[in-house]
Amino acid sequence: MIVLVLILVSIVKIGHANHNGVGQLPVMGWSGYNAFMQHSGHCDAAGSSGYNETTFVQTMDALKQFGLADLGYVYLNADDCWIAENRTADGKLTSDTSRFPHGMAWLIEQAHSRSLKFGLYAAASKETCRQYPGSQGHEETDAATFMAWNADFVKLDSCGGTLNAGPEAWADQYGRWSRALNASGRQAVFSCSWAVYFSICAAKFPPSAWDEQCGQIPWQNHFIGDICHLWRYGEDLEPVWRSGATPASPMNGCGGSGIADIIDFAGSFWADAFRGATGPGAFNDPDFLVVGCPTDRPCEPHSARGTTGVAVGAAPLTDREQRTQFSMWCLLGAPLIIGSDIRHLTPTAVATLSNRDAIAVNQDPGAYPAQLVKALANGARVWVRPMVNGDVAVAIVNLNDTHAVDVTIALTEIRVDARSDKATSMDLWTKEASPLSSGVLEVQSLAAHDTRLLRIQGLSL
Repeated sequence: MIVLVLILVSIVKIGHANHNGVGQLPVMGWSGYNAFMQHSGHCDAAGSSGYNETTFVQTMDALKQFGLADLGYVYLNADDCWIAENRTADGKLTSDTSRFPHGMAWLIEQAHSRSLKFGLYAAASKETCRQYPGSQGHEETDAATFMAWNADFVKLDSCGGTLNAGPEAWADQYGRWSRALNASGRQAVFSCSWAVYFSICAAKFPPSAWDEQCGQIPWQNHFIGDICHLWRYGEDLEPVWRSGATPASPMNGCGGSGIADIIDFAGSFWADAFRGATGPGAFNDPDFLVVGCPTDRPCEPHSARGTTGVAVGAAPLTDREQRTQFSMWCLLGAPLIIGSDIRHLTPTAVATLSNRDAIAVNQDPGAYPAQLVKALANGARVWVRPMVNGDVAVAIVNLNDTHAVDVTIALTEIRVDARSDKATSMDLWTKEASPLSSGVLEVQSLAAHDTRLLRIQGLSL
């Protein structure tokens, strides 16, 4: 008699959760960053292309219309470009009235009236990345302002160089924001960008110099998992497969910006170090989903880069590549925050974003970390993640650019011990189940840039 026993001990590393009751599972929602403002310069192009309150209200309705809100996509998060050029006379942030004439409190109420949630952006530096007022020296004031507006989510960026020491060091600023949010009496999800800025800095120095040159190491003692619900840990994502002719080196501390680059970087030392701080309420964030971006033209129609929208020679993502991103983000337990313009989703994009079985993997209440268990010479990567009920989620992704691959992997290599004739492998896209009785998992003719997302069931702990 064969029983498949999942060996959890070898792969589960659970950090401490952020100390409030929200954000305990990966956040799902929308930002629109990639469609409206990724390359908009000082936000001028973003305004003309629709990064304004009308688009936000229409997107609220689109989340409901397409059934995405019912699946958990309930957060709408304003990124950079919502802030006015100057603070108010009493030193508070306020909205750019040319884009958000009714103000952010009104827009947040529009979301709440539709049973949705709303998030706001700030920066730990003196200026935001688009040269609007930053929160350095105003942490408690800005946190109080956001909470007075009833915001549900705060993303704190940092755009002013290395902040490694003193009262404005990254660790201190992010810690102050976290404490201020939690002390406000209102619970909000806190998204941090500290991780990637630390890694970019640390990649330039030996580990012995990290504290001095880059400040407190975020993953030590699970510190970042204690103060943040999610943290960006790699390069900003571009809606392309690769950001360059050759894969970016993960040794740069952030990897590359294409989908394949970010999947590569998820297996890096840096990503794994931050994975050690993850658990319920604490998640690695590989950046926005770009499912729903056009497959025949740039995702951002009014990009400051002109008609290409992205680097010269980079093609828009195909439906297959977008599905691969969704599969991998679900397997990794990443936030599912959509960066495309969802008012114009195709049926294919809606189907991808609505795969309940894939979402169930992403939202598994165990919040166990994923692990890269095999990187094959043919370009295939095998990732696994244990589920709270004893199942195992497996993603096999083909990063090869030219041809399909076959993958045969022993069940013991994906951290299960093959001893059951009841175990099956369920393909979460085709819904086809295959028995596992030979001690191996086989995938044949996996197309270039495709991913097989599986759930192994019938296991006994």
